[in-house]
Amino acid sequence: MVKLILITHGNFGQALIETVANICCCSASKKINVFSVSGKVNLDEIENNIKSNLGQDGTLILVDTFGGTACNIALRCVLNKDNAAVIPGVNLNMLLTALNNYENLPYKELATKIINDGKKSIFEATEFVRK
Repeated sequence: MVKLILITHGNFGQALIETVANICCCSASKKINVFSVSGKVNLDEIENNIKSNLGQDGTLILVDTFGGTACNIALRCVLNKDNAAVIPGVNLNMLLTALNNYENLPYKELATKIINDGKKSIFEATEFVRK
């Protein structure tokens, strides 16, 4: 089973998890480790916690934005790991995909599916419904 980690700035990650729980009527927080970065947290402690939560069957770390603190910490944690990846730009569809498929797909396939589903969810909806 792939290990899932979510790292975001502020309360964004926790809000995503709560929204997923409302949509799925499930306890999403038990399926994914959530970390928040801000000026009030010890970044070394978060990095150590992430490293201790990496899974043997692969780990996917979803972060809010490429190049931000969350992403940089995640990259440091998995840079030398062959079965771990960092995926920036997390949105609700990506998180739903991750939580609905992490038990059934190997980490590389799951990473591809998360990225593709995230991209599919970004389009101009007005043009879509006008057709």
